Amino acid sequence: MSSGKQNRLKSRKSVSPKGPQVRREWGRIFNRLVLIAVVVAFVYGVEQLGRQLDAIPVDRVVFAGDLQHVSRDVLVDRVTGHLAVGYVGLDLEDIQSELEQEPWVYRAIVERVWPRELKITIVEEAPIAVWGNGGLLNHRGKIFLPAKGIADKSGLPLLSGPDGSAIEIMRQYRLMSQLLGDEELILQRLEMNDRGAWTATLDGGAVLILGRHEPLEKLRRFMWVYRHQLAEDFERVKRVDTRYINGLAVAWDETKGATDNG
Repeated sequence: MSSGKQNRLKSRKSVSPKGPQVRREWGRIFNRLVLIAVVVAFVYGVEQLGRQLDAIPVDRVVFAGDLQHVSRDVLVDRVTGHLAVGYVGLDLEDIQSELEQEPWVYRAIVERVWPRELKITIVEEAPIAVWGNGGLLNHRGKIFLPAKGIADKSGLPLLSGPDGSAIEIMRQYRLMSQLLGDEELILQRLEMNDRGAWTATLDGGAVLILGRHEPLEKLRRFMWVYRHQLAEDFERVKRVDTRYINGLAVAWDETKGATDNG
């Protein structure tokens, strides 16, 4: 009998340690549930905050910059469709891209101004020449096509050439203008045809045929002849062909000559 009681006591003692283990296990489960609840509450709070921020409207759109050719109403129309997402949700790069589709907009700088303002600075194109049959050329050699024509830019020089030649023609124009400027001659028109031949037209109508090769060197040769022989009577010069190796061929405007002599 005593041995049976001892066995039962041993068995009871062996079972008793499970109580603390169960409590610890429930404690871990409880902690996990609390952590999950905290995470869910945090995510919910962030979502609610995001919704509140997204609901903040843009109260004011401010345009800065000297607008000479770009219509403010056109700019407003381009921006308005982007405002529905609210102040925080604005895609500034998308708005910039939209505005820079306007022909006269060279660059658009778009900024948020707290708390509810959108500031847009417009930098307009600054054309340096008329290109071809209606385009304009900016200082970087980019051709843009204004919607309202170029009547107010009639004082600009006219440049033209094959597709992809704008940068090279602009470079040659600048170099030639500098050379001609030493004698107060103005380059009004510079053309390169499909074969690569250059033709320059000066203020007053005189045409310089420069050919395909080394147009700048030929222009320097013309300048030497101009200083020594043509300057005094240059208003009668109709055309100068510089393609000769050892000289120039000059065509005179006989109408002007007859008038001067009469």
